[in-house]
Amino acid sequence: MSAADWTHQEQSVAKHAFETGKQRSIEALIVILREQSALLDTPESIWKFHDFLSSERFQYEGRSEFDTANILFSLADMIKQNLINYDDLEGLEKTKLSKIKAMAMF
Repeated sequence: MSAADWTHQEQSVAKHAFETGKQRSIEALIVILREQSALLDTPESIWKFHDFLSSERFQYEGRSEFDTANILFSLADMIKQNLINYDDLEGLEKTKLSKIKAMAMF
């Protein structure tokens, strides 16, 4: 979908939901990192922690840019990860919501 397929209001709703999901992902990650860092006691646990953090960074950076061409997929992924809910998407047209719901099922 291109930017032309979105009304100004829909872009605002989608952008707000996207930013909300990003913020919630960081908040959840901080909780996990605090828990896991308390368990660091061997070199192997440190490298495993590093690998986990690198993976999380890759995922975060992959969703750090708001792009109307891919936003339905991004929002569906955030729904699946419980970072946003359908109430966060109130204001999107029914067709877009239906597509998000369908993509979130898989």
